[in-house]
Amino acid sequence: MTTHLAAKIARDYGTPALVIDMDRVERNIARIQAACEAAGVANRPHIKTHKSPMLAKMQIVAGARGITCQKLGEAEVMADAGIDDILISYNLLGDEKMARLGALRARANVTVAADNPVVVADLTKAAAAARRSLPVVVECDTGRKRAGVETAAEAIALARTISTSPGLTFAGFMLY
Repeated sequence: MTTHLAAKIARDYGTPALVIDMDRVERNIARIQAACEAAGVANRPHIKTHKSPMLAKMQIVAGARGITCQKLGEAEVMADAGIDDILISYNLLGDEKMARLGALRARANVTVAADNPVVVADLTKAAAAARRSLPVVVECDTGRKRAGVETAAEAIALARTISTSPGLTFAGFMLY
């Protein structure tokens, strides 16, 4: 079924065409932010669905604490757009990513997640490159077997490893 609006868009712009109902976007942002505020939790929306600095800024203006990115490249794009409170929720490894993370941390407030000591050890390189401490949260598995440490003892042990690693700061726990 083609609506009048869909037919008009196809005729005026051709297909495929991305069309965003900004009134609906604004209502959704306000609704989610209000729900978070009513629950007493900070909103840190994940940008993996929209990947838009414009929409991320709208979420922050509405009251979001910051944003969450899955990938380093997404975080770099958001920082380039002036967003300065970014959580990268996926483990980062390797010298190339540590150099990029260090450069990003040198110019933006970035927190990263880790779920094992190998990742934590690598993150010290990024902190050294940034010449400032790097906040790290421990990712915890809540039973979905997706990612993260599986027990409270593992979470505490990894938090201790973070807090004693040069250049790293333990910043809390992340749950999915």
